[in-house]
Amino acid sequence: MSENATKKATMGKETIIYMIAKAIEGIVGIVTMSAMTYLYIDSQMGLYNNANIIITTVGMVAIQWLVQSVLRYINKYDIAGRHQDFYSTVFSAWLKVNVISVVLAFIIYAVLLIFFGNTAFVEKFTSVYSGRLLICCVLWLVTYNTAQLMISMLAAIREAKLNLLLSVITVCGRLVLMVLFCMLWGNKVEWIFLSYFLTDLAVSVIGAKRLRIFSYIKGKADKAILKELKDYGMPLMGNQLATSCLTRSDALIVTATLGLGASGVYQTNYSLISTAFTLLNASVMRGCYPTILRAWSEGRKGDVQKLLNQAVRMYMLVAIPAVAGVFAVSDAAARALFEKSYFSGHIVMFWVALGMMFLGLTEYSIKHWELNSNTNAIFKRSLISGVMKVVLFYIVIKLTNSYAIAAVTTFIGFFAYFLMARYGTRHYLKWSIEPKRLFRILFSAAVMVAVIEILKLILPDNKLCLAIFVFCGIIVYGIVLWVTGEIKDELAVIKAKIK
Repeated sequence: MSENATKKATMGKETIIYMIAKAIEGIVGIVTMSAMTYLYIDSQMGLYNNANIIITTVGMVAIQWLVQSVLRYINKYDIAGRHQDFYSTVFSAWLKVNVISVVLAFIIYAVLLIFFGNTAFVEKFTSVYSGRLLICCVLWLVTYNTAQLMISMLAAIREAKLNLLLSVITVCGRLVLMVLFCMLWGNKVEWIFLSYFLTDLAVSVIGAKRLRIFSYIKGKADKAILKELKDYGMPLMGNQLATSCLTRSDALIVTATLGLGASGVYQTNYSLISTAFTLLNASVMRGCYPTILRAWSEGRKGDVQKLLNQAVRMYMLVAIPAVAGVFAVSDAAARALFEKSYFSGHIVMFWVALGMMFLGLTEYSIKHWELNSNTNAIFKRSLISGVMKVVLFYIVIKLTNSYAIAAVTTFIGFFAYFLMARYGTRHYLKWSIEPKRLFRILFSAAVMVAVIEILKLILPDNKLCLAIFVFCGIIVYGIVLWVTGEIKDELAVIKAKIK
């Protein structure tokens, strides 16, 4: 087997492991989301979603520059044998990020209470967002930042199986602890964030132990390494903020215009799909990117192009049927999974799925800029599309007073970002997929939708039938792919492993 074929096989194997991990996350996440709609009323869900958006956005801005930089350069310093310098620098940056984040959070809260405590806005804010809730959020921010860094470093050194275990610990732990806390002390939003804090703490400890980080941390940060990390990662802070405008601004706008209840309904339906696609995107990317990055670091540019094309094909194999599946079962899913007051928001699911698919394709389109550390190009395009999406969403929701219609602008924003990225890298490391392969995938997905629609005419909408729709859809999709010969290479690899 050639070296490139071996790399593809390794990439495929690790992608499958990550997909299993993310599938478990997705299934348990759906159960968790369903449970939350019965544990919490829509206004509480609106409160949770807004707090969650703020914390994860702050976390993205604060730590993702370091996460992405570590993922980009860990192989370089691994090859050079400079583990101690690299880990010491990363730990120092991590410590500063978390200390600054916590101190700023308490300073801002103290200033609001001391100097603006009598204003109507602050009184309303503190009555909704209690001190106990804010403490839980800040605690989770620290472990969220740490867990994100640990998971990224484990992915970079290709610890796929451990990441699978950590995925199970995270989603199952959050669900069990949340339900337990609600049973013991009542249905309060604080328990969601407390469960997040504890599970991310466990993930951080396990990750740090496996990486043996503390055995490497000796001495101060290396200034040259820190500069390299900052030069690559700092522009990504703006990119993360712009991406947040694309993916997270909706709920805040809905809250401001239609209220917490409407925001809870909208964001619950939105989150079901956006979370699933985020997991899907991450599973393929974490399985593929370390292999691509290693090939790039070793100077094998020709292999990088082939690996990127293979990664995009793997992504389309799962993303296209996922969008088609959402189109087919969104109403049945909302009716079966959520408390009935949340059903009206199911119409947003398809547009979110379609937009998230293009956001995933954008990740592959910007690989030329990422590999060449040109993060400014990424930031500019994400900023433009983010601002455009926020403005369009706000205008449409004000004119129509309907988040269902405004959800179309979510797709428009994601698609605009994809087009700008695709056009900007059209002459460099441009991925491609053979038309006949794309046709097979689209045809297989279309047959799957047809079968699901027939089943929906026969069976009622409940949890069992939803599972039947999904299971039958997956089986039909796989069979059609097999019949068309699209997955013959993957099946050959599986047969060889079995033998």
